[in-house]
Amino acid sequence: MSAAIAISPRDTGQVSPAADAAEPGADLVGAVAAAYGLRTPVSAERLTGGFANDVFLLKDDPPVVLHIKHPPLDLQSLSWEHQLLPLLRPHLPEVPAPLPTLDGRTFLLHKERPVWLTPYVKGEPAEPADRRAVAAALGQLHAVQLDMEPRPGRPRLRDLPIPPLRPMPSAFDSWLPLITHARTETIELISRIATTRQATVGVTHNDIFPGNVLVQNGHVTGLLDWEEADVDWLVWDLASSILPFCSTADGDLDISATQGFLDAYRAASGRVQPEEEEDLIVPLLRVKRILEVLRAPTDRHPRWDYQLQNLRAYQLLGQQRR
Repeated sequence: MSAAIAISPRDTGQVSPAADAAEPGADLVGAVAAAYGLRTPVSAERLTGGFANDVFLLKDDPPVVLHIKHPPLDLQSLSWEHQLLPLLRPHLPEVPAPLPTLDGRTFLLHKERPVWLTPYVKGEPAEPADRRAVAAALGQLHAVQLDMEPRPGRPRLRDLPIPPLRPMPSAFDSWLPLITHARTETIELISRIATTRQATVGVTHNDIFPGNVLVQNGHVTGLLDWEEADVDWLVWDLASSILPFCSTADGDLDISATQGFLDAYRAASGRVQPEEEEDLIVPLLRVKRILEVLRAPTDRHPRWDYQLQNLRAYQLLGQQRR
C-alpha cells in the first residue's frame, strides 16, 4: 500500500506507517505557505494513512493536504504522476490533482524532499458495501485513453519484477515450499500472458483499496494515492481492485459480490471484456496475494499476520480454478 493523497481524518483501522515521522517543522510550513500563497500562520494536522508520503491537513481556506515524500526519490516518476492527474480530472472529478505554486510548479523541494499540496477531499474510506460505486469509478478510469508513455523507472507486471524469497519469521517455515512454488507459478503465468494474450493496456491506478477511495452518500468523492499509477494491463488493475471489496472473511472470493463489481465496472465503460480477459482475474488475484507476501520483508512496517492470511487465501483461490 502507498500513501493516500487525501484521506478522511477518521481512523480507518489501517496501519499508518507514517505515524513515527516527525510533524512538519515551522520552516517547512512557512516555505509551503510562501510558495502557494497561503494565509499565515497555518496549522498542520496529521491525517491517517501515509506510506510513501506523510500527509497533513493544512487548515487554510479552503483546507488543503500537504504531502511530504519519503525516500527513495524519483523526480521523473513524480513529475509523470503530476502530469497524469490533471489529464484525468476532466474524466474523473474525484481525482485530486496537485495544486500549482504561485510560479506554476506542482511540487517544491525542501531539504531535498519533494512536498506538494492537493485539495482536501471529504468522505469516508470505502467499505465492501460500496463495491459497485468503487467499480464504477475504476471503470471510468479504464475508459480513459491518454497518449502517455509508461511511468519512467517503474517496471510493470509483464516485466517480471518478482521479488526473491527473503528471510521471514519462523511462523512461515512450513509455508516456504508453497511460497517457492507460487513464485515459480507466478513467473510462468505472467510470461504466458505476455506472450500468448493481448491484454488491454491503459492507465492503471494499481492501489485501489478502502483507504484510497473516499465515499459520501454512496458516491465516490475521492480516488487517492497515485503513487503506483502506470500504463499497464487493465485486467491486473481490475483483479487487484476486486480483492479488497469482494473477499469473504477467510480470503476466498465472494462470487456474487465479484459479479456485482464486474457488472458496475462494465456499465461504466471499463474496457476489460469478459470474453477475452475475464478468465485471467482469479489467476491474477493469486498473483496479487503472493506478491504481497514476497514483498513483505522489505515493507517499512511488515504485517505478518496479514501475510499469513494472504497465503491461506492463495490456497483458497487456487480451488476456484479447478
